[in-house]
Amino acid sequence: MATNKRRTRQSDGTYKGDDKTTPDVNEAWEETPVVEHAEPAAEVETPAKEPKGTEPVNLETEVSTEPTAPAPAPAPEALQTDFREKLARKTDNQDVFVPSNPASLEKAAKQVAEENGFEFNRGTSVGARLLARSQKKV
Repeated sequence: MATNKRRTRQSDGTYKGDDKTTPDVNEAWEETPVVEHAEPAAEVETPAKEPKGTEPVNLETEVSTEPTAPAPAPAPEALQTDFREKLARKTDNQDVFVPSNPASLEKAAKQVAEENGFEFNRGTSVGARLLARSQKKV
């Protein structure tokens, strides 16, 4: 019977090390028997019989080969104006990422970091700002 080697694990799931006092036995590895699975017999598919008198349905649809004109692109000025109008209507209550006063937001974020006991740095500044906004400190 064929065998495989695999790492031995301790009861807590960590790998077991080799005991150096027994040079002829390697406790870190164990031999396990290879389980051979019998392959299931291949099934032969038989085509389904169609009832007599039915014809196959043509699923293809006719597609027009004539080229269609692309839709006209909006003027760049219109896009820019729409964007500015949306920003003008948006309030800082609707979007926590739009600061009303960046200096006061930064100050409030540092205060939140001190209160919650984490260091205020590049990695934590976004979270501190969001916490400050959610706690309405700005």
